[in-house]
Amino acid sequence: MTEGLQGSVTIEVDGAWDIQDLLALAESMSESYGLFYPLVATEEETRNRLQDLLRKQFWSGDIETRHFGRYIYRSIPREESLRIKSFHYSSPGSIELMGYLGALLLLSRVARSWIAAGTDFLAFWEKIEKFFDKRKRLRRPPRRVELDDDFVVDADEARRLVFDVGAALGFDPISCEKLIEIIGNPISALKFVVAAGNEGRKLATLQENGLLTLPEPGSGTIALQGSGDPRGRTGMVAVARKRRRSPAKKRTD
Repeated sequence: MTEGLQGSVTIEVDGAWDIQDLLALAESMSESYGLFYPLVATEEETRNRLQDLLRKQFWSGDIETRHFGRYIYRSIPREESLRIKSFHYSSPGSIELMGYLGALLLLSRVARSWIAAGTDFLAFWEKIEKFFDKRKRLRRPPRRVELDDDFVVDADEARRLVFDVGAALGFDPISCEKLIEIIGNPISALKFVVAAGNEGRKLATLQENGLLTLPEPGSGTIALQGSGDPRGRTGMVAVARKRRRSPAKKRTD
């Protein structure tokens, strides 16, 4: 791992934990880490490979994508996966986790943003559900789509939602734009922020139940790493432009 990219976060723990709570924490941390690691990884080959998986999944996958982050997590180089540096529990206690610092800070920011937004997120989720209910073909679209006026309107609406929900999750406008670039298009990026928000919600619930306290991620920008040569993005949606028929010429004879 490049010097300076490895770091640790300390999660304060308290309250009456049981084995299911520990399982929920482990699953949510690995799911979130798997989703965020490809956004910040600096090793080009690994980053491009994992981002390509994100693009394929969040274009063709349903809005309610589950367990995909853990699939990505298993593809992260072992030396850059999450590791427990220390674990002390006597109510209160703490867990210190080591890993890719950018991914750790992103998952903490998203979870704490969910807590700060509170019921406002329910309104966002309703808007997203309405978006896909009106456009059922976009829940699991084909690999190749036709670029017509409807698709352009849909993409513009999805972009607005990405910026609205992304801001609520702690992404600044530049990061939202970068996220759309990384995931491939606004519709796929919208599905990604839904998945990220759902995982943040799980960690937020553990904090709201008094079982843990996530660290403050700070207010600084977390740099998202873009892909390399766009021609190598096999996960990008293929677009076929719709040809307009030329008007029939009037006969003059």
